[in-house]
Amino acid sequence: MNKIESSDSMFNKMILIANLYYKEKLSQQEIAKKLNISRPWVSKLLARAEESGIVKIEVMTPFTENAALESALMHKYYIKHVGVIKSDNTTRDDLALAAANYFISELRPEDIVGVGWGTSVSRLISATESLCFPKVKVVPLAGSFGNTMDLFPNLSSIRLAKTINGVAEVIHAPAVCSSPKEYEALMNNDQTQKLLYMGEHADILLLGMGTFEVSSQPQFGIFTPGDITELKAKQVMGDIALQYLDVNGNPIDTDFTRRLIRANIFKASANARTSIGIAEGVYKKDIIHAVLSLKLVNALFTDEETALALLGI
Repeated sequence: MNKIESSDSMFNKMILIANLYYKEKLSQQEIAKKLNISRPWVSKLLARAEESGIVKIEVMTPFTENAALESALMHKYYIKHVGVIKSDNTTRDDLALAAANYFISELRPEDIVGVGWGTSVSRLISATESLCFPKVKVVPLAGSFGNTMDLFPNLSSIRLAKTINGVAEVIHAPAVCSSPKEYEALMNNDQTQKLLYMGEHADILLLGMGTFEVSSQPQFGIFTPGDITELKAKQVMGDIALQYLDVNGNPIDTDFTRRLIRANIFKASANARTSIGIAEGVYKKDIIHAVLSLKLVNALFTDEETALALLGI
């Protein structure tokens, strides 16, 4: 560990260690091994957490103040974990940190982690503390697309693998093929098949959820005007890991969706031990509701206003 750390980094590490110790019930030795630091340093940070007021009988963090909402959502959707963050100007940062800490608490030494795409997943990765998991494999759940490098599934996988000192796998194919012929050729590639299979059998999934109208996807130029017309005719609502759903929560089948290089999210979610969904904003309530109803995630991180909107559906 570096001797000098920024105050923000130190504060975030104290929150992480306090959560692992007091809420996840890990021993100090287990935390030290997980975070690749010494046990005395864990003990010192726990003491500092108490001195600074982070720990007062329970772990006091920005994402443990909505127990009633969290419990109500867990009961409504029958999922194992919910984190609800206050809706304010720091929501996105707190949301990413809460989801990252939960991801760390769930991560095991030989896991496969399947990574989705988008700004929420990118923020989660940025909020993840440096770890040492050399046997963990990180795989993208789709090919690449777009002009914003941080949002590429491949780049997100590489970033996360670097952060946790794991192994990054890369799909050498676009997310959207230009023709059925290109799709068939790429899907018949042994490496593509292998990585999509890994994604569909990952232990942990990191997933964002987007609405079609608000989503940044159209900015990437991956749709032709015909694709957009076809999707809208099917009443497209949004997507999770490039699985497009209509307003009734049903999977959409079009010429466009049949040219997508992506893992089957239904298989992946059924096989994953932990499937973490992260999304905020009331405008996303319908896609979040559909995803939860389909059991595509079993852990959700969202903001207070969106949580209330979900309970009203």
